Amino acid sequence: MSDEVSFDLSGKVMIVTGAGKGIGKSIAETAARYGASLALGSRTVSESEETAEQCRAHGVKAKAWHLDVTDLESIDRFVAQTWDTFGRIDSVVNNAGYNSPKPALDYTEDEFDFISDVNFKGAFFMSTACARRMIDAGIEGSVIAISSQVGVVGGPLRSIYASAKGAVGQMTRSLAVEWAPHNITVNAVAPTFTRTPLLEQAIKNPDFAKNLEKIPMGRIAEPHEIAGAIIYMASDAARMVTGQILVVDGGYTAV
Repeated sequence: MSDEVSFDLSGKVMIVTGAGKGIGKSIAETAARYGASLALGSRTVSESEETAEQCRAHGVKAKAWHLDVTDLESIDRFVAQTWDTFGRIDSVVNNAGYNSPKPALDYTEDEFDFISDVNFKGAFFMSTACARRMIDAGIEGSVIAISSQVGVVGGPLRSIYASAKGAVGQMTRSLAVEWAPHNITVNAVAPTFTRTPLLEQAIKNPDFAKNLEKIPMGRIAEPHEIAGAIIYMASDAARMVTGQILVVDGGYTAV
């Protein structure tokens, strides 16, 4: 292992779920600029294919396939497509997420199941599907989840989402210790409110919009600011970092 600090991802293959827009799109495009080949998944393939085209403009290989992280067969099929196409998996970024803010008393069982499945169940089974391949091939890879600041401090009107993201944090710590003997790092990045289509919809609720005032730096995050943390976690510069939740929140959880 070189003693030089490097954020270069050349030669690495990265999976990004929920890659069609928002944070996932930014992660993919940023990883492409750092040399990674990309396997991009989302339920809307046309959006992920648009991201793939922008990645390929940086001279890297990028493919987009359908992926529903709530469906284990879809996860297994996607991982197999990635392996068959690229011959390896070095990093998986569990970015796919969903939220529907409302008072806890108003949630239905179906909403509970769907929010939990997208944010937690999908991240768990995508992680295990990729790690199984990494371990069998002896690849020193990285598993990275997108958590949330409300997975750290909790969030009114986001009780199910916050609970699922809290579970992602515990998953991160547990898998990090379990897979450390295989030199697979497991970390999470927890963003604050970030400029995405999902946020634009959420802030139409005045009660939810008040939360933006709590960010000490006085603004929401931009997608590329979250992508920067992912590049670090996926790079050789972070090979000794595992079991950590890097909160990118403008100070939100500091007070």
